[in-house]
Amino acid sequence: MIKFPAPFQATIFICDKKRAPDNPKGCCRTRGGDALRLRLKEMVAEQGLEGQVRIFKSGCLGVCAQGPAAIAHPSGDLIMGIQPEDLPEILEDLKP
Repeated sequence: MIKFPAPFQATIFICDKKRAPDNPKGCCRTRGGDALRLRLKEMVAEQGLEGQVRIFKSGCLGVCAQGPAAIAHPSGDLIMGIQPEDLPEILEDLKP
């Protein structure tokens, strides 16, 4: 095993889990999780933060009914019910 400090200061994992359409929990993907992740990546690039903030997709974060959901590091915040208008605040919180 090799360990070393991550080359970026903040990360966010946005759920992109897709469930069957009849699943009562719903899923983050059909609620826009993937589009939110892609837009947040664009915002990181627009602000020149590529080397400092990384945006990843994740599997299920266990809060399907409250999705789209994400978990941010280093804060450890679990963010639920994300809407496009929330992205500027989320990015501001991620900035080093």
